[in-house]
Amino acid sequence: MKRIFIFLLFNSFFGVFYGQNVEELLTKRSLKADSLTLELKKFNIQDNKVIYLQSARKVLKSVTDDILKLENFNNKTMQKVLMKPLTDYYDVFNVEIDKKTTNTLKYGFEKKDDFINHYKVSEALLLGKLIDSQYLALIADSQRVVDEVTIYINRNLKRLGITIEEYEKLSENDKKLLEKTFK
Repeated sequence: MKRIFIFLLFNSFFGVFYGQNVEELLTKRSLKADSLTLELKKFNIQDNKVIYLQSARKVLKSVTDDILKLENFNNKTMQKVLMKPLTDYYDVFNVEIDKKTTNTLKYGFEKKDDFINHYKVSEALLLGKLIDSQYLALIADSQRVVDEVTIYINRNLKRLGITIEEYEKLSENDKKLLEKTFK
């Protein structure tokens, strides 16, 4: 499970370093984040970091939509004021480059295209962090389930006076018969 996570984490950043189109990357990450959100809902998994990042995603979308509606796009003060809700999520937009932490929240763009391109990269960063957190939440829940099942099996084997090694040596049919006596 950890290998899959590491592969997916590497894969999500691989495209950025090799010139993958930002639009394509955003689309893929958005679909992946939405898919993982459905998985989390399906298993009723609540994770504070995931909720925080999903909230940051909504605020980023709202703020960028508001800024794009500006008639006088050169008004840096208005850009700054409209970005104010993002200050609650400032840390989400941190990225480490050459062992230095840089924040991608910027304002004062003179052209809408520059603003759009910059915030697409910020959104891709946010989506990458969201996807990572969603995977971690799914892995943590899966580990919790495995731990519960292991405790259940061990408790029942102890009650029956059978070691885990003896249990592992049983055939599948014998295991199923034995498991019927578990409480």
